[in-house]
Amino acid sequence: MPQQSLTDVVGLFVFIAAIFFSPDVAAVIGPYMTIIIASSVGGSFALKRREKTSRRAAMWYFARVVGLAILLTVGAALVLQARYPQLAPRTTIAPIALLIGFIGDDWGSLLSRAKELVFSLLDLWRGGKGGQP
Repeated sequence: MPQQSLTDVVGLFVFIAAIFFSPDVAAVIGPYMTIIIASSVGGSFALKRREKTSRRAAMWYFARVVGLAILLTVGAALVLQARYPQLAPRTTIAPIALLIGFIGDDWGSLLSRAKELVFSLLDLWRGGKGGQP
């Protein structure tokens, strides 16, 4: 068996999973371990920004954030690779999961800010507010 080097964080988690599972299973579990750990770190920041609630509500919030990251990360990594072929999903899933966890429940305000930015750029392009010079 040839010696393989760890070149990314997914490789590290595949290696850790291979201690407990067969190599084929570890190759599947490793990326999801990466997503769970990265989104947990990002989710901890989102949980800190959130208003204080009960412990049960905080655990439910944290589970929702991590679950959302599990559902969205791989798709987002594949979309990113389709746009930028030099970016392999294996190298982008950790930052994407961290970002999804960091955003937490603030998707509405993030999309609202993005909408305002687009409209302000359109106003700038048209030459001022409401098309007035």
